[in-house]
Amino acid sequence: MTSDPGATDVLAASEGRPNEGQRSRQRLLRWGIRLWLAGALLFLIMAVFAGFFDRFPGDEAAAGAFQDVDPPVLGGFLEFINWIGTGWVYILFTLGLAVALAVTRTSWESLLVLYTAGVRAGNSVLKDWIERPRPSEELVEVTEHVSGFSFPSGHTVGTAALFAAVFFIIPVVVSWGPLRWLLQAGCLLAVLAAGPARVYVGAHWPSDVLAGYLLALLALGPPLAAYRLLR
Repeated sequence: MTSDPGATDVLAASEGRPNEGQRSRQRLLRWGIRLWLAGALLFLIMAVFAGFFDRFPGDEAAAGAFQDVDPPVLGGFLEFINWIGTGWVYILFTLGLAVALAVTRTSWESLLVLYTAGVRAGNSVLKDWIERPRPSEELVEVTEHVSGFSFPSGHTVGTAALFAAVFFIIPVVVSWGPLRWLLQAGCLLAVLAAGPARVYVGAHWPSDVLAGYLLALLALGPPLAAYRLLR
């Protein structure tokens, strides 16, 4: 005789015990917390080593190999991604998007977009604390000369956090399926290209952008999880 899952859930609720759906969410939450803590530990280790070493093993070789790959379209596309992450462009785009979302009565989405700007600002504080120098022209080809420190990559953190947030926001504000999928594909492409674009122009080491992706994930994970629960 097979048991009825629905009846089991009703019985559990009547006895004050969590049903199967609640237990599943609790397990997912526990695993999410463990992964977040593991990621935070990894980022801390990388940050400590970046404070002592100008580059990690394999950084120079990986950067050189990537810069040697130069299809006709790649350079222009990566330069465009770099332009999006430029300070004033990034600020105007983020503020404009937040205002547009607020006007359309999607206040939670507007706050989430503004939060990503705070993530990038916090990254600047980390860079000044770690003080890792940028790649030099003696080691890699540098086509974009940028002042300031290198670890983690601010462009990567800001662009990845912003477009990852927009990826989750799009289904709320765009109802037409084909347009929604197209916009989400563009967001994924921007996230994936943000780091390689910085290596391509010689502004960052690969370890800088990997740390940028990790920081964006750590900073955006909890509020995105809360946003999904609210929605």
